[in-house]
Amino acid sequence: MSFRKITSALALTLGLAFLAPFTGSATAATPAPAPVAVRTIYYDATQAQEFKAAVDEGAEAWNKAVPTISLKPATAGQATIRVYADNGWPRTMSQGFGRATIYMGREAVNDGFYPPRIAAHELGHALGLPDNRNGRCDYLMSGHSSPTSCKVTAPHATEAAQVKRNAGGFLSTTFTRQLQYTDCFKF
Repeated sequence: MSFRKITSALALTLGLAFLAPFTGSATAATPAPAPVAVRTIYYDATQAQEFKAAVDEGAEAWNKAVPTISLKPATAGQATIRVYADNGWPRTMSQGFGRATIYMGREAVNDGFYPPRIAAHELGHALGLPDNRNGRCDYLMSGHSSPTSCKVTAPHATEAAQVKRNAGGFLSTTFTRQLQYTDCFKF
């Protein structure tokens, strides 16, 4: 083989090697993205009485919307979210991300609001979201400002993104003082 053919073959090989990253024909493997840690939060809805299934449905809505969290029913005292039923208006007392006491108030259900949406909304408070009150059905945290006909339990993409940030450490797991969210005050 002549010197000219060898240098031409070498130049072609080097040229193709240089272009490989731009043409997608590189043989080096791209490192896989690091696995995202899932934060498990346990809730106890055994005292939620007739709202237990609604709480489970609300938790599932958050699990689908935010893959970095997993809301699961608690066993043997591991709950950091406790859910109760009472005759008042729904409300949440939050002690930090994933730490709260929720009351599923019958008054909102008697007014016509959808129990799984109420549960998902109150769980949103436990995950660090405030009320929005923009009246839009597609925003879970709009609460009672949306019409009673609203049956949406899935959080809006912006709400899910905020919970994902909160789960990643943006929001403390404990507060120095308790936050209370009450969606509506009746006068």
